[in-house]
Amino acid sequence: MLISANLKPLFSRGISQSIGRFLHSSATRLESSLNKVPPIRTKNIGIIAHIDAGKTTTTERMLYYSGKTKRIGNVDEGDTVTDYLPSEKQRGITIQLAAISIPWNNHKINIIDTPGHADFTFEVIRSLRVLDSAVTILDGVAGVEAQTEKVWKQANALGIPKIAYVNKMDREGAGFSRTVKEIVQKLQTRVVLCNVPYFEKTEQNDHEFSGVIDIIHKKLLKWEPAKDANGNEITIIDIESESSKYPELFDVISNSRMSMIETLSEFDDSFIDALEECEEDPMKFNSQLLIKAIKKATVENFVTPVFCGSSFKNIGVQPLMDGIIQFSPSPLQIKVPEISSNKRVKKTKRSKDNQVSQEIPVPTSWDPSRGLIINKNRNLTVALAFKVMTHATRGVMTFFRVYSGKLNSNSTVINTRTGKKLNVKKLLLMHGDSPEPVDYIDSGSIGVILGLEDELMTGDTLVSHGSGNSKLFNELESSLKMLPIDIPPPLFNSSLEPLTTGDERHMDQCLKILQREDPSLKVTLDEDMGQTIISGMGELHLEILKERLVKDMKVNVRLTDVAVSYKETVAKPSMQSHTLISNEDENIKVEIQLDTFEGNAEETTFAEEEGAEILQQENNIIIIEPSATPAHMYQAIEDRRWKPDYSLEVLQDSIIQGCYTALQMGGPILGFPLHSTVVRIKSWDFPIENKNFQPNTLLDLGRRCLREHINEMYENNKTSFTVLEPYMETKVYVGSESVGEVTHDLTQKCQAVITSIEDENSENLDALTWANEEAERIYLPPDYTLKKSKLNGLDFENKKVILAETPLREMIGYLSRLRSITQGRSVFDMNYLGMRRTARDRLTAIANEVNIM
Repeated sequence: MLISANLKPLFSRGISQSIGRFLHSSATRLESSLNKVPPIRTKNIGIIAHIDAGKTTTTERMLYYSGKTKRIGNVDEGDTVTDYLPSEKQRGITIQLAAISIPWNNHKINIIDTPGHADFTFEVIRSLRVLDSAVTILDGVAGVEAQTEKVWKQANALGIPKIAYVNKMDREGAGFSRTVKEIVQKLQTRVVLCNVPYFEKTEQNDHEFSGVIDIIHKKLLKWEPAKDANGNEITIIDIESESSKYPELFDVISNSRMSMIETLSEFDDSFIDALEECEEDPMKFNSQLLIKAIKKATVENFVTPVFCGSSFKNIGVQPLMDGIIQFSPSPLQIKVPEISSNKRVKKTKRSKDNQVSQEIPVPTSWDPSRGLIINKNRNLTVALAFKVMTHATRGVMTFFRVYSGKLNSNSTVINTRTGKKLNVKKLLLMHGDSPEPVDYIDSGSIGVILGLEDELMTGDTLVSHGSGNSKLFNELESSLKMLPIDIPPPLFNSSLEPLTTGDERHMDQCLKILQREDPSLKVTLDEDMGQTIISGMGELHLEILKERLVKDMKVNVRLTDVAVSYKETVAKPSMQSHTLISNEDENIKVEIQLDTFEGNAEETTFAEEEGAEILQQENNIIIIEPSATPAHMYQAIEDRRWKPDYSLEVLQDSIIQGCYTALQMGGPILGFPLHSTVVRIKSWDFPIENKNFQPNTLLDLGRRCLREHINEMYENNKTSFTVLEPYMETKVYVGSESVGEVTHDLTQKCQAVITSIEDENSENLDALTWANEEAERIYLPPDYTLKKSKLNGLDFENKKVILAETPLREMIGYLSRLRSITQGRSVFDMNYLGMRRTARDRLTAIANEVNIM
């Protein structure tokens, strides 16, 4: 059977239902409003991949085939819907996540297109936090790349089901079976091939990618770009009835189905009996049974469905969209998200804070039609804010995901981080840069709150009473918190210097906007140099931030080159404390002692001490020792003689704030902020009976005392402080023939310490053994382009991975050198290890880099 289908008018159906329409005369259309689609027919997916794998190109095709757009946007032409920032259009890359909702096959798909560049990994982190599943796009030529592995592991850590899409099958050197084998071996997952590539021979006897073979429905789907460039016209051929004409394709489908059944039998034993009923003929196996089993196995992260296509050539995208509908979970089929609630209870009077947070059990249940029910209240709405951005004309826009209930416009919500009640006036459903005003956002959906400047930030939990809209929240409701969104530490610095005082005010306002949008951006002030320091995830990250300041926000500033983010720390603990007494009153005093540690502050014994306050941003700890607070203050509280307007906690927080400011002012060597430092408050006093003095006096004294102690220690011993620099865990993927030269370059020019050289993906031998066995067990169709890729010198076998620990400073510009050494065949990946002490002989080079000396 051969059918030619124009699928553009059938955008709401999908390929599978279009096939069904022709073969079984049944199809249904989607409601006119996407916002009315219930949670059971909603899909929240993220598009994740290595840079340049085709994420945005694929998203653009999804928009077009769904009927959302009338023409296909292209990255090279800068007219895509999801890449709408000027920097994205100019560079042809995705910089920030973009959310969009489309109809397909009687469902709503909420898509988040994420960046692929490592500098914008925070955008991926916060996107994954609110998604129910992910589509991992792979370059059919490059296979599984470094960033692919990273985002896959991030999704795995959150238990997110995934679908794989092997893109760029039209390119020379693309290898579907090789890429699938890498998916199994490198990503260590079972796979089921839902479709495989179809090639036609040209007059030159080459193999041209022309369509996909649908394994489940036993159909060949052919596109003819020469006749229909947009990919609407698809020829559908029933291979089962045309087996004599397509014997090779019949064998591919039969073998792929048998391999699929064998894999699913490990998940569901009943498949063995069902196969026996079919006389062990995989072509007779019920297609709907396969779809149902794949869906269940995918949701439980047992298998990864694999699709293929060429998004740029408009081939294979519609079957991928069908796969998203068929196999990814709805918001009603995900595991219960982590949620907690805390209340304040009294603790010992001699603690720094006389209250402590105590976790309250949060009653949760799962309603198969409504989703998550919290505290037995069906009207209670809980949502997570995962992105804040400022639009040129619409103002502040907060992206959020509703996890329970329904968030209505013109309703009252409480931000559980601040405890403030907010009036949500306007809600939007996003379409790239074009919003659609809506009355509500239902459970499981993603929307935007308009307005509320400075009231919301990434990671905030919002609670509302839904249709009841009561403005009264009990203690549990007002302290509910979703799982936090982790913010990685910044690794690179650049300084800004405004040209005039007016420019400084404008610069500060714009930096606040950028920080609100991007919490991975950090802004500090170097008072000695009169410069503002911005810190970010990488060179490109900071370059684009500076571009936005100068070109988009019209800020007049002088800019410095991007440099690595260095810190300073105490090299060894101070043996003596330093005391500073106020000139205004001898009863105002602070005594401080310094200590140091290596590693994460939360994992040290200092963090366990009573009175310890962890300053996570710079990995510092301030400890107000239990005996430091004067006994007369505790006595005044106990006797109810405390008369000041401020509390004891306010005084203690003033000392902490003063010490925090002193630490930020920098160390004595090169002025970098202090890091991994312990500040001990040994004793302090303040005249609580004297109303002439306010807590700010204590703040200033604490700051000056710590600064004096730092300078005194350094003057007495120049080795009492040292510089810290970021170190990275570096993995370099090379062919065995280049290992020696690359290793020599790493150790000599990058100051690397090589920790091991292994066969690629041999870190976990048990997992690797299983993955290799699984890759050999499954059926993979012939790879017509694999021989050609080997003839071109691309050896995909015998790859090694060099594991090293490297100073980040020495890795700047490393990629171009690595490509030169290996003729462009190698890549590398880095993960932040932590701040480490710098050798003394490197200080001069670091000082020259930051133009201090």
